[in-house]
Amino acid sequence: MRYLDASIPLCVLTEEPADKLDQCVDIMEEVEKGERRVITNVLTIAEIAHILVQREKKALDKVRESIFALLDCGGLNVVDADSSFCKDAIELVVKYAIDFVDAYNYLTMKKLSIKEIYSLDEHYEKMQDIVRLES
Repeated sequence: MRYLDASIPLCVLTEEPADKLDQCVDIMEEVEKGERRVITNVLTIAEIAHILVQREKKALDKVRESIFALLDCGGLNVVDADSSFCKDAIELVVKYAIDFVDAYNYLTMKKLSIKEIYSLDEHYEKMQDIVRLES
């Protein structure tokens, strides 16, 4: 089992960065079919919706459609947020200069003993006990 960061579905939905689009599409097609099994958390889903609305200025009905399609992927398991991670996540934000959701994702991975993450975000490489994958 691998973890799915927001950057992979966002690449597919926004077609940026263009040079990573093909590999992100491959990952998401396999997740959709259930051929790749991944875990993410509700904060990642919220982050995707927020970026689509605020940064990408997508219409709300299109955002709903995109999020529902993501949630319907056969290989995706979405786990709930754990409020006990908040202080540790903030400590990681300060230590690694990363955003809260990415710090939270890392803590979720640790809790679930997940060692690999699909992500375009290179800052995950700062954490020596996980491996960032792009394909």
